[in-house]
This record gives sequence, C-alpha cells and structure tokens, in this order.
Amino acid sequence: MQVTEAPTAIIGYQVRAADGTTPLGEVDEVSARALRIHRIPGHARHVGYLPLDAVARVDDATDTVVLTGSVDMARMLDAPAPPDAGAWHKSPDWWASLLGHYGLFEAEGRGSEPFLHPDQR
Repeated sequence: MQVTEAPTAIIGYQVRAADGTTPLGEVDEVSARALRIHRIPGHARHVGYLPLDAVARVDDATDTVVLTGSVDMARMLDAPAPPDAGAWHKSPDWWASLLGHYGLFEAEGRGSEPFLHPDQR
C-alpha cells in the first residue's frame, strides 16, 4: 500500500525500519508530502525528515509506520527539511492547538468550549 497523504492521525506513531522491528523514532509532525521524526534512539535532540514515498505501510492496530527497505537511520538523519513540504501539523486538532496557543480555546482534555473571560459569560 503506497501512502499518498499523511493523515494527522499518525502523529505519535512509532517509525520502524523495513524489517518491522527496528525502531527509528516517532512521528512528530506531518505535512502533505513529508513526516518529521523525533525521539530518535541515540539522537535525543535531533529530528529527521522522511518523504512520504519512504513509507511502505501504516499499521493502525499497532500504531506503527513501517518504512521501505531503502531508508535507514543514517539517511533519515541526514535528510534536510523538505522545502516544499507545505504546512506542518502537530495534532489532529491542529486548529484547537492554534487557538489554545493564543488562549482562545481550553487545553485538550479539559473540554471543547471556546474560552470566555468571566465577564463575557
């Protein structure tokens, strides 16, 4: 199955090498054409980038993204951020995260109502 679009639902999924057992990190952000990977074993403060064509399959049952055989950790770490990746999203509710950043929406898990000052209720 070739992945042609990165859904925000895969944020937080573990990324594994083609063998399906070697962990390479976790999906931190997605864009229309690429994935940003963090929590890379042995490279705690480093991020890696993967184009969507490097994804062999997404397994929702185990929350994993399995890569094609041509991608390894060294290639992922050396890859620069794609210049044409489009907008990056960190959450399936990216709009709520944005509004929460500006104090206009309650934090995730605390409700889904717009934040109103007590004088406005």
